[in-house]
Amino acid sequence: MTFPRKIGLLLILVALLAATGYECGFALPSLRWFYSFASSDAADSQGARWIGHSITGVMLVTGVMMIFLGGDFRWNPLTLRKLSRFRAITRGYRSFLVLIAMVVIAMLDQALVGKQALAVQYEGQWFFPAFVQKRIDASTFGGASQADPDYRQLQKKFAKDGGGNRVWMPLVPFDPTFDTDSIQHRALPVSEGIVNDHKGREPFSGIAYVLDPNDPLVKLQKATFRKGKRSGRAELYDEKGETAVVEQWLDGDRLSRRELGEETSADVPAVASSVWTELLYPTAPPSVASRHFLGTDSRGWDIAAQLYGGFQIILKASLIYVLLTYLIGIVIGCSMGFFGGKYDLIGQRFIEILSNVPFLYLVMIISSNIGQDKITLLMILLVICAFSWINVSGYLRSQTYREKAREYVSAARVLGAGTGRIVFRHILPNSISTIVTLVPFSVVGIAS
Repeated sequence: MTFPRKIGLLLILVALLAATGYECGFALPSLRWFYSFASSDAADSQGARWIGHSITGVMLVTGVMMIFLGGDFRWNPLTLRKLSRFRAITRGYRSFLVLIAMVVIAMLDQALVGKQALAVQYEGQWFFPAFVQKRIDASTFGGASQADPDYRQLQKKFAKDGGGNRVWMPLVPFDPTFDTDSIQHRALPVSEGIVNDHKGREPFSGIAYVLDPNDPLVKLQKATFRKGKRSGRAELYDEKGETAVVEQWLDGDRLSRRELGEETSADVPAVASSVWTELLYPTAPPSVASRHFLGTDSRGWDIAAQLYGGFQIILKASLIYVLLTYLIGIVIGCSMGFFGGKYDLIGQRFIEILSNVPFLYLVMIISSNIGQDKITLLMILLVICAFSWINVSGYLRSQTYREKAREYVSAARVLGAGTGRIVFRHILPNSISTIVTLVPFSVVGIAS
């Protein structure tokens, strides 16, 4: 099977899987992206459906054409020699493999990063929240509300309760944005009366708490430690969470105790004084136990999830941007350079007018008329592509002017080659160096 036919078969397979999965209610990793161009307004879901079907339809038609027209494809010996030379450049070839591996990892999508559970086993039934479009509320798993369940807390609850209920989460169980993790807890081991850090290597210094074993959000005690011993102010809380007792400590010895209300001792729950916990507020350091592999920012958002989501957006934006920008720029630029005359003159005047349109004001006008809630990634890319093809067309126009004066173009005319064959089979391949040079800068530009 020739290379174009392999690509065509892959395009057909991807298009069919994406369309079938969407219509069946599945949210397949990466393939769901074709149908993710809706804004926050639920009324736009129908528009996203048709946009997705249009994209998959184009992929399907392109794949069929490549299968039917790619049977006679043969690699140019010069191209094979260039590929062999590229593989011989160890640093460049390995960098290319690393880039391919990063793209494959990004395509794992919600199977690797996300707050939706991969699978939930509850009372003998199986649920796959991350891979279905249908919303599953908390009442499905024994909750009292109709809101979305917190699968991270549900996983802890099922593990604590025991039984056959289980939750499987992605490797990074956090969404890239708007997913603030709760305060992290670190148990502090006690050895010979000395409170050590969470690793048990050295005495702990800082503020630690005693939490209610039945509800970790309820604080029972608070104390300041210096080199593993209580030193400074310590507080005990009543059942309402208010400060009931204030103590002063020095090197593990209590100096004073003051009750803030009458009959306070009866209101203070009895706790095991040795169960101390360190609370980590955002910004939190990296932690394998809490799955914050790179820590969190000041908002409590996971940094690894943000990097992953940002890389996905860059890949998606670059794919659309490069395809649209270079498709329009190549067609218009080659046409102006090949036909010249009035066509080139009119095209140049149109480009001059478009180049003087204030881009920032145009974006402001569009956003004010449409509304920020309805602005999507596709809409932003379409606005950018409407202006970005100008530079590409200028390079291709000059290249086409130069190449069409070559003798091989005249020979092709004599042999009866048409305009399309001359442009796309002779002139464009000899201008590929310009396109290859511009593409990396375009990707970096859209990413920044």
